[in-house]
Amino acid sequence: MTRYPGIDATFHFPDYPSIARGFVTGPEAGPDPDAGSGTGINPVTGSDPVFRVWAPAAGTVRLAWRLADAPYGTDFARTQYREAPVESEELNALGFHTEAMEATPAGWWAVTAPSDALTAVLRDLADHAAGAPGGTEAPVIEYGYLLDEDPTLRPDPRSRRQPYGPHGPSATVPVLGQPGSASAAGSSPNGGWADRADGEPAPTSASDDPAANRASDGGWAGRAWDSSPVYELHIGTFTSAGTFDAAIEKLDHLVRLGIGWVELLPVNTFAGLHNWGYDGVGWFAVQESCGGPEGYRRFVEAAHARGIGVIQDVVYNHLGPSGSYLGMFGPYLHAAAANPWGDSINLDGPGSDEVRALILDDLAMFAADYGVDAFRLDAVHALLDSRALPILEDMTIHMEELARTLGRAHPIHIIAESDLNAPRLITARADGGDGLTGQWSDDFHHAVHVALTGETEGYYADFADPEALPKVLRSGFFHDGTLSTFRGRAHGRPIDGDRVSPGQLIVCIQNHDQVGNRAAGERLSHLVGTDALAVGAVLLMLAPNTPMLFMGEEWAASTPWQFFTDHREDWLGEAVSNGRKSEFARMGWDESAVPDPQDPETFTRSVLDWTEFGEGGSGDDSAEEAGAGVPGSEAAGAGAADAGFATSGLGTGSALGAGLGTGSAHGTGTAARRAIFELYCALGALRAERPEFRELAFADITVDASAGGGSAGDRWVAMTIGGLHVVANLGTEAAAVELPGGAASILLDTAGFLAERGAGSGEDSHASRDAGGATDADGELFASIEAGTVRVPPRSAVVLTTAS
Repeated sequence: MTRYPGIDATFHFPDYPSIARGFVTGPEAGPDPDAGSGTGINPVTGSDPVFRVWAPAAGTVRLAWRLADAPYGTDFARTQYREAPVESEELNALGFHTEAMEATPAGWWAVTAPSDALTAVLRDLADHAAGAPGGTEAPVIEYGYLLDEDPTLRPDPRSRRQPYGPHGPSATVPVLGQPGSASAAGSSPNGGWADRADGEPAPTSASDDPAANRASDGGWAGRAWDSSPVYELHIGTFTSAGTFDAAIEKLDHLVRLGIGWVELLPVNTFAGLHNWGYDGVGWFAVQESCGGPEGYRRFVEAAHARGIGVIQDVVYNHLGPSGSYLGMFGPYLHAAAANPWGDSINLDGPGSDEVRALILDDLAMFAADYGVDAFRLDAVHALLDSRALPILEDMTIHMEELARTLGRAHPIHIIAESDLNAPRLITARADGGDGLTGQWSDDFHHAVHVALTGETEGYYADFADPEALPKVLRSGFFHDGTLSTFRGRAHGRPIDGDRVSPGQLIVCIQNHDQVGNRAAGERLSHLVGTDALAVGAVLLMLAPNTPMLFMGEEWAASTPWQFFTDHREDWLGEAVSNGRKSEFARMGWDESAVPDPQDPETFTRSVLDWTEFGEGGSGDDSAEEAGAGVPGSEAAGAGAADAGFATSGLGTGSALGAGLGTGSAHGTGTAARRAIFELYCALGALRAERPEFRELAFADITVDASAGGGSAGDRWVAMTIGGLHVVANLGTEAAAVELPGGAASILLDTAGFLAERGAGSGEDSHASRDAGGATDADGELFASIEAGTVRVPPRSAVVLTTAS
């Protein structure tokens, strides 16, 4: 791949990856097919597939391989999971052959003189890669490497598939072709890319995909970053099946919400069958128990068929504690520079060119082979990198070039999870920044969470400042050089509004971290009532930033999302369980109230219960039916009601464990869930139709707040963007807020919205609505407008529009 220079155009950055890596085919087999075995090219034909591995410190390397004889899939992964690697004495009994590998330049080893048996298989693979006729299945090779005198078979660091888990042998994946193309429908032991595991046809492209996301040939061409809502989900707990195919069945639910992006928690191979994904060890291999490469490809294409872009969460700051063998092959780790999760990745030490190439190639594989549109980088503050060209900027350079190579109409976006509050991450490279598309911003979450719940412990303490919420709405960061008492130092830097836009900040009121890192995995709906949930939804969905929902948030799901693992080593399982309990015991929690991560029930409790939403929740109702009507009216969200919410109550949440409060949305029953879902649909439709959210700048935002010092009675915040006004009353008394500009009309009033649906504090009151707004006999239950002033009931929000 051609590298582009950085800010200083006179400096030449090295071109790497400089040679083909891993298991490759055809023209990618090497830079010069006639160069002979010294380059590691297979001399059989110069174009057959070859096996390569980077092991610069090894004295000898051997390949062990066999042909796969059974179809893979979720059942295979669950029944054939290996808890330990294959030992050399097992190889013959399991039908493995061994091949010598030759040392080639730069620490790479390659099979340059394959046996006749391997040659025949390689040629068969090459024929299928070239489009062999006859509809025969491409052979699948299971393989691994034997390093020096180590008798244990180690998986390929660049393995595309780990059907037996991270400890077992690797497996090849048929050549995919471009996502959405005919060549992507090659066959495999699982039925190939064209068919689902259950035998049903794979989803096809929809005829109504947004034209802006389609190339001239009708194929997907990426998605612009336009501050459309993001939906974060974990494949294993999103549905009871925990697979990509099951998640596909719920994508229409996201369409009704107005979702533009779906963000998947890490899907690369981890130890065990249940994990958040952040203990991954096989970066290139898709977790088999979730559906493997085929299921993942189907999911991406199904999302694209609905106009939804795919963000893949990836972890390059550490490796999981079980099944990690990279360090045996080369200097992949910084043992002397550990972070909270283990040894850091070697991004700047000796041999780090190849380590960085591993990361860049992984991103390229997910984008080119699977069609991924964006990447969320986990905890970039833990990437230790002292190079002049930081890895983050390096990623941006490579993804810009790859998008051009793939003919995409939009960039391949890079998004950082960062607690640095450092604007340089999302400042353009031409302006001296790293050039990332966006970053998660925790300050918004903390400010809203404190305002809604009153929690002020730990890092929430600073956000008790009544200026916290107005400041994050107005300028992005709360800590922009201010004192962080949690850190004991000044933190952050102001955002330059001329170089960074509000939509580059991805904000939330719940996400996997903020829910799952609580002791019992409580959602916001376990902590506050329906009124507060509605106010939070308005602040999130009409924020000037890019809003992100966490799965189940949109219907106030009763299921927690707890920290769960499935480590098979007794010592590791005990260490994780005891460490979790000790962590919260230090913060004053009763250890018995902290769920055991290793207990299977902890995982089971965390799976979304779609029956409480209703089986119709994944049906075919259109977005228009589910809330694209006039927001705030009876029609808004009517389709969601028809979608079939469960008729049973919400329950008490007792499965969460001890220590939970009782003032949650649970007590209001099914009406609360229905109302919250309809509200999210209405807000998504409103956000999509309002021009204010297109190309929004910080200078376009005006924020006002109460002068009551943040007292419980008098606490409100008002935000104006163009002709759109949002007023959130967080206090216990009605608020009177003067509106800027001319005559106003109410678009949405959460008090009235909830009351009309039998939810919220006004659920038993169905006062009629007059032309000026929604009021009862006292004028306090619903919002109303009087002489340029809007009166907002306690714990509610109102959205208005003015002629100006």
